[in-house]
Amino acid sequence: MSSLQIKTHLLNGRNYLQWAQSIKIVVCARGKLGYLTGDLPPPATTDPAYPTWLADNSIVLAWLINSMETNISRRYLWFQTAKEVWDAVRRMYSDLGNTSQVFELRSKLKEIKQGSHTVTHYFSELQELWQELDLFLEESRMCAECSGHMRRTLERESV
Repeated sequence: MSSLQIKTHLLNGRNYLQWAQSIKIVVCARGKLGYLTGDLPPPATTDPAYPTWLADNSIVLAWLINSMETNISRRYLWFQTAKEVWDAVRRMYSDLGNTSQVFELRSKLKEIKQGSHTVTHYFSELQELWQELDLFLEESRMCAECSGHMRRTLERESV
C-alpha cells in the first residue's frame, strides 16, 4: 500500500482549487474516487462488503486529513465518511463561481507580461492562470450546448 499522506498542495485555507485537484488526481489514480463523489456509498453494516468499504473509506479519510495543515485537519477528524469531509471542505473553502475571484484572475491575465522572464516561465504562468480560471468557471451545471460555447469563448480569449 502506498503512503497515506499527500505531501503536495496541503490545504491551507487559501489554496482550495489546487488542493482539490491534487486530491482528485491521487484518489482517482488509486481507484477510490467514488468515496469522494458518493458513488460508493456505505453498504449496510450487516453486508459482507461492509468491512472492506469501511477500510477503504478510512484510507481515503486519512489521505484527506493528512493533506491539510493541522489547524484545518482537526476540524474534520470526527467525520465518518470521506464524502462528508470532501463536501464540508468544499463548502468551507471553495470559491467556485465567486465573481470577485474570476475578476481577479481575468485582471491578472490582462496585465501579465513576459518582462525579464524566459518565454517558458511566462508561458507557464499564463497557462496556470488560464487553468485556474477554467476551474472557477465550472461547466457541470450547464447544458452541453452552453458548455461548448463557453469552452470556445475561453479558447478564443486565451489565444
